[in-house]
Amino acid sequence: MKKSKRWIAMGLSILLTASMAGCAKTNTDSVSSKQAAKTGGDVKTLTVLMYTDWYKAGWQALEQYINDNSAELGFKLEISKIQGGSQGDQVLQTKFATNDLPDLIQVYKPQWVKSYANGLDKLVDLTGLKCVSEYDQAALNGTFVYDGKLYAVPIDSVVLSGIFYNKKAFEKAGAEIPKTWDEFLAVCEKLKKAGITPVYYSAKDAWSVQPPAISGILNDAAKRGTDTFGLMEQINTNKLKFADCENFVASIQRTKDLIDLGYVNETYLSDTVDNAHQALANGECGMYINGTWCADNINKKFADKIDDIGAFAIPTPTGDNYINMFTPYSLALTTNCKDQELGKKALNFIASKQAQQIYADAQPGVYLNKNVTSEIPKATADLKKIMDSGKSMTDWEEINQYSYGNLSEPLLNYYTGTLKEAKDVAKALDAETERNAKAQGDANWK
Repeated sequence: MKKSKRWIAMGLSILLTASMAGCAKTNTDSVSSKQAAKTGGDVKTLTVLMYTDWYKAGWQALEQYINDNSAELGFKLEISKIQGGSQGDQVLQTKFATNDLPDLIQVYKPQWVKSYANGLDKLVDLTGLKCVSEYDQAALNGTFVYDGKLYAVPIDSVVLSGIFYNKKAFEKAGAEIPKTWDEFLAVCEKLKKAGITPVYYSAKDAWSVQPPAISGILNDAAKRGTDTFGLMEQINTNKLKFADCENFVASIQRTKDLIDLGYVNETYLSDTVDNAHQALANGECGMYINGTWCADNINKKFADKIDDIGAFAIPTPTGDNYINMFTPYSLALTTNCKDQELGKKALNFIASKQAQQIYADAQPGVYLNKNVTSEIPKATADLKKIMDSGKSMTDWEEINQYSYGNLSEPLLNYYTGTLKEAKDVAKALDAETERNAKAQGDANWK
């Protein structure tokens, strides 16, 4: 019996010693783990490249969160930025051509990478990411899902285009939200009689003349029983011309009619977007046609006036009104990433509700992730309701393969008399499309 107790005591002693040794090792490992987290240790760094003007509050907050929690997430980010615009586009084209790419890259769209950088083969297929379940598939198709593969995840918010109006100006003029073009003209007349500029143009910033004119092509898509992806597929393959899109041409004509009728500010050629936002906020003009960044800017500069601003779709003659949706930018994984599984893990997190909510809290907007909430101006909420009702289409300029962002020049030439007819604007786009397609050796143009 004593012998048994002795062996039990020895066993307990050995067990206790082993346990203490194990605890000591665990404590040492814990300290080492904390030190590794603090110094970077085994946490791998993923390089990211984007345009400078895309690195705003949302990205700044998300980058800080990721790098502060890199030990838990298993990766951290090192973000490099280059100048935007045409100069930046050329830099990206060169990087794709020379295979000088980071692990992750933010681009306009996968289609842009294919058409302008000839580098779709340098993007990794992300099909199967779990985060996709947090998005409507329709919102991903054609943009982030391209040629049947998921090449990128959304980053940043949606921009919606419509007419922003001053509620107090409408009330003063006795005007209501119009549904048709005739009703819209009647509103303009009421505003003019009340001493309020009906519609503000800001042509000094040439790009801003495009939103009023581009909506008509959405009706051309609907008329043909398709969406802007289907319509642009026909234009991109030389099966349809811009000049043959009757609603598009008519919408261009209507934007000039507003000038000719005296419903637009007389100094529109020298007025800027900032001038427009100020005039709208102060009720000096009744309406301004632009994207939801209009509401964001007014909210920043004239916060006490933001609740006076609402929004609605650009009216058409039939009242079948759609709004343009400018989809978010794309974040993609390149074939240069040595640890592609880690790259996919990073993108899966960045596109998740948790990360997108961090982004949205710092940079409010309309996000494609269905689980993200954000405080947005009432005007933006007005347009979001239209989008949610199914009356929006992806902006056709984003998926136009051969005529990229050059509508403002022929539009201004039309407004100032260099081009005589609205159809001449559409023909200018057709000419640019043909020129660019032939330059890329597209067999559809011979």
